[in-house]
Amino acid sequence: MPDAQSGIEPVKQLKLADAVAAQLEELIQKGHFGDNGRLPAERELAEQFGVGRGTMREAVSKLETLGIIVKNQGVGTFAVYPPPQAAGRMLMLTAGDVTALELFEVRYALEPEAAAMAATRRTKIDIIEIREIFERSKTPGVDGAEFVSLDFSFHNRIAQASNNRLLRRLHEQIGPHHAIYSEKVIAIPGRIERACDGHEQILDAIAGRDAEAARQAALEHLRSAERDLAIEVSS
Repeated sequence: MPDAQSGIEPVKQLKLADAVAAQLEELIQKGHFGDNGRLPAERELAEQFGVGRGTMREAVSKLETLGIIVKNQGVGTFAVYPPPQAAGRMLMLTAGDVTALELFEVRYALEPEAAAMAATRRTKIDIIEIREIFERSKTPGVDGAEFVSLDFSFHNRIAQASNNRLLRRLHEQIGPHHAIYSEKVIAIPGRIERACDGHEQILDAIAGRDAEAARQAALEHLRSAERDLAIEVSS
């Protein structure tokens, strides 16, 4: 729950500078710190975010490097209005109340093995339904919101084809985080096309009952997404 006075949501599940920096940047973009843009002292910010002072200091340093805030020795720390072009990129490193890194770690743990299991256990109906989702996702003119939904449905249907109910339940739990992350990166030029290429490789391997090829295709698909995110954030 946001603090009634500060409007800051304490970071309860994470103690990571990237997550704190992303939320702080979002507040700056919304003009939360008033006309002069002066931020509270780091000690106060750390208390409001629910993190240690070292984490808060690192988060502030990240935004200072991006030119989103400036420090004036003896005066204070101030938000830059309007935020520079780099503003918004830190937000891409979060997926709700987890970081993009944490989301990718879980996807690496689940999706390659789900694809491998699906390759050996899938039925004809599984392939028909996975292919239908894939074909809809590459329809010319598909908008970003629809693609995000279809993207998760594609991977979730593969988890279902693994015929492991627990794995499917685990994958369904990351759905909200997957959607939040995907909505942020879907506009990256070529992202939809590269995602479709990766999906096609995974689907072909599963249809061909090649477990190792399915596992490797899923791994490369995730690596491609990570590369796109890294390039966008660092550019």
